[in-house]
Amino acid sequence: MPIPTYTPGYPPDGSSLGQTKAVIRNNLDGTFQTLNVDHVNNNGQPGSQPAGYHTIIHQVTQTSVNTVTGYNQLFSGVPGSLIVNGVATPAIPNNGDTQLYALSGQGGFSQLTGANGAINGYTWMGGVLLQWGQVGVVPTFWPITPQTVTFTSQIPAGVAFPNNLFNVVVTFTGGPSSSSGDISILSLSKTGFTWVFTGSSNSSFSGFYWVAIGN
Repeated sequence: MPIPTYTPGYPPDGSSLGQTKAVIRNNLDGTFQTLNVDHVNNNGQPGSQPAGYHTIIHQVTQTSVNTVTGYNQLFSGVPGSLIVNGVATPAIPNNGDTQLYALSGQGGFSQLTGANGAINGYTWMGGVLLQWGQVGVVPTFWPITPQTVTFTSQIPAGVAFPNNLFNVVVTFTGGPSSSSGDISILSLSKTGFTWVFTGSSNSSFSGFYWVAIGN
């Protein structure tokens, strides 16, 4: 049974209770039933809970949101289609699915969700974009010339940082404790980083893991 339609202005001046009773009842019942959606109702149901508390939050997808001074806003939208303070959000992920966002009362904006949990993947963490991956190198042939990891070419998932790449951390894989060498990060960009191996060409390290932090 649908929630009764709310009719403003009841009871109107000069009307009798008999004339307006049905509309007033619909208004009261409709208010009660509307509160019952995603909330504990006025009778503390379901169960015995504080009336009015949320049980779940269903959000209508937003297309454009602006800062409201002094108030925090939590909302959902489609990355790339959602406009916040007149600027399109990064299309990460770009699959058209809705994601969760927060906008503070001073204009601080964060994407809270959106990830690809693969061997080479990424995730949003409170407005920070974290990416990771692995580079495999034949142990007896470490390149001595600079090499580049391009995020968008990582398989199966990788994206360019929309604004900044702040840091890259690498960790060797394989190799006995007697292996020596290091990896120098030569340059960072929003699309990748350039590295070079500085060690023995016969090092038995089998490659390295990397983690990149940006926004």
